[in-house]
Amino acid sequence: MHRFISNTLSYPADAADREIQGLVVYTFVVEKDGTLSNFNIIHRADPLLDAEALRILQLMPPWRPARHKGEIVRAESYVPMYFKLNKQARRAPVRTRPSESATARAYAKTDPEIMEQNEILTIVDQMPRYVYGEQGLAEFIAHNIRYPKEARQQGIEGRILCSFIVGSDGSISNIEVVEGLHPQLDNEAIRVLGLMPRWEPGLNDGEKVNVKCLLPIDFTIDEEPIPAV
Repeated sequence: MHRFISNTLSYPADAADREIQGLVVYTFVVEKDGTLSNFNIIHRADPLLDAEALRILQLMPPWRPARHKGEIVRAESYVPMYFKLNKQARRAPVRTRPSESATARAYAKTDPEIMEQNEILTIVDQMPRYVYGEQGLAEFIAHNIRYPKEARQQGIEGRILCSFIVGSDGSISNIEVVEGLHPQLDNEAIRVLGLMPRWEPGLNDGEKVNVKCLLPIDFTIDEEPIPAV
């Protein structure tokens, strides 16, 4: 898939001239015959880059369809595409979302130089892995989440989609909310991810590489909402 995207991608000239870079993420449905449909963008970068990412997805050959209990089924999936110019691209100013608290900004470990001076991949031969596996990651998140009082009082729950970079040394950085839910929950998701220990880095062609990963975090209220004081 990485080779297909690399070979198909044509960086829009106007976006390159304006030194526009960024992450584009589409969700889509893999039909029973492997074709892709129902494209829905959940993270935008620039209209030209968004359109190029969609063009690439629409040109993809059929996927291997999903199976459930032995039966071929339709399934939703996604592909993140990070558009990055050469390393000499001008540094873009770091903009902080108004909803991010000072604590969340500290845990986000944002470092623009990582993006500018290193190649960041999104699809590799072996994706990064939490040291104790998916179950261990789920337990880590569940153990460390502190449900914000205001959000719990309002009965707000749902899924937040976050992204972060797993460095070639396994370090976690540049944590951000791709698809948010509520300012307090978004900040809490960043805080929890900022507590994660090093991961096992991703591998591409046998070498450790920097990889941008996506991770959904579900906030679920297990009891009745706290009454407001």
